[in-house]
Amino acid sequence: MHDKSFHCQKCNGRVKLDPSLMKLNSAQVNLLVNKNNNETYNDDDMVKLDPADFIPKDRLALYDEVNNDVQTPIHYKNLIDNNEHDIESSFNSNIFGMHNTEDNENEKDSSQENDDDHYIIISSRINTLKKVFGILSSNQEIDHPLCIDCSNLLLANFKLKFDQNQREKEYYMSFLRKLKEKDSNEINNNELDSKFDESIDGFEQLSSQELEKLQKLKQLEEHKSELDKQLNDLKGQLNKLNENEMNDVLKLRNNLSLDLKSKLNKLEQSKSLYQSHLNHLDNLRNLNIYSKFFQISFDDNDTYGTINGFRLGYKVPWSEINAALGQIVLLFIFIIRRLDFKLKNYKLIPMGSQSQIIKISKNNSSTDQPHKTILNLYSTNDFSLGKLFNFNKLDVAMIALLDILSQIESKLSAIDEEMELPYTISSKRDSIGGKSIRITSNTEWTLGCKFLLTNINWILTYTSVHTKPSVV
Repeated sequence: MHDKSFHCQKCNGRVKLDPSLMKLNSAQVNLLVNKNNNETYNDDDMVKLDPADFIPKDRLALYDEVNNDVQTPIHYKNLIDNNEHDIESSFNSNIFGMHNTEDNENEKDSSQENDDDHYIIISSRINTLKKVFGILSSNQEIDHPLCIDCSNLLLANFKLKFDQNQREKEYYMSFLRKLKEKDSNEINNNELDSKFDESIDGFEQLSSQELEKLQKLKQLEEHKSELDKQLNDLKGQLNKLNENEMNDVLKLRNNLSLDLKSKLNKLEQSKSLYQSHLNHLDNLRNLNIYSKFFQISFDDNDTYGTINGFRLGYKVPWSEINAALGQIVLLFIFIIRRLDFKLKNYKLIPMGSQSQIIKISKNNSSTDQPHKTILNLYSTNDFSLGKLFNFNKLDVAMIALLDILSQIESKLSAIDEEMELPYTISSKRDSIGGKSIRITSNTEWTLGCKFLLTNINWILTYTSVHTKPSVV
């Protein structure tokens, strides 16, 4: 019950009272509420001094004026004198009540009466403690009761203030001692005058030295300013020189970099050109010039054989046939030169679309000159009576062309025995691959020309690969 009746006046927390507070007697209460328990200080240790000795006159006059006008000081409310008798009477009444309750215990009911008396005693003691706390609060600047934490904080604060006051006391005492020593060590006036004169002379000397030092300092500052100007000028010149040199270096670097880039570009161009020339040289090395000059193939329908785009066969214009025969004559001349041999009884005369074959026949007598017959490898579209005979002459020229191809095949067989053409040549029957080479055979002539060009293409390929060109 008493734990709930009191709270700390600082933190407003519950205060648990010590059991001894509930058993206070009158002497203990008087000791708690006695206001004469303040500490007394002995002034025997303090040195009695006259304030006029160390306080200026104007401040001392102000102090006296304020001290004369002082009013009655404000005191804390003193409830001890008014309530002392009440506290004692109430405390005695409580004690008396306690004795009365002890005497009357036998007369009342044991359990219920004891409880009622117990509560009455506790309430009276709580009231007594409240009055004690009120008196303590009025006598001091602190409100009571306080909890343990607040009490500890309060004690720490008082200790700090006490230490500060002790240090201030020591400062004042040391200052007081210095003042006393100063008063005890009086100096004669003559000594003061001599010292004053010496100090004046020293001051004048120091003043003259100060002037000299100031003049020297001014001269040094002027010299320093001149040196700073020279240094700034030299720095400017150095910066200009550095900039000019840097500009020259940068220009040289730029020129060299441009020259290097141009040379690198030229080098890359030369490399690429060299590589292209190498590739072109490789292509030329792998190039079959005869196959480029004489392209033998077949038309889209695979009906006619062609040489350099000119067809050979039945129902082909004579201008195209004449051109194709002229290309065959020119090709035979290249092959013969590449194989380095001479034709027997024939001589080729390439003249484009009017090429000729000269047939040479020898007589029995050795003295007679050989007989030469000109065979024309061309014809016209003009229809005349002599055209029938021209056809026979063209057939003879085609037979001679087939005989020349047979001689070339024999030469290749002598070089390489395994060499064999795809279509067999029969000079006696005037056929190749079983097809007649005569123009009058019409459709067979077309196939014969196709087989003729196929054999010529084989011979061209073989001679360009397996033989070396002859020097003319």
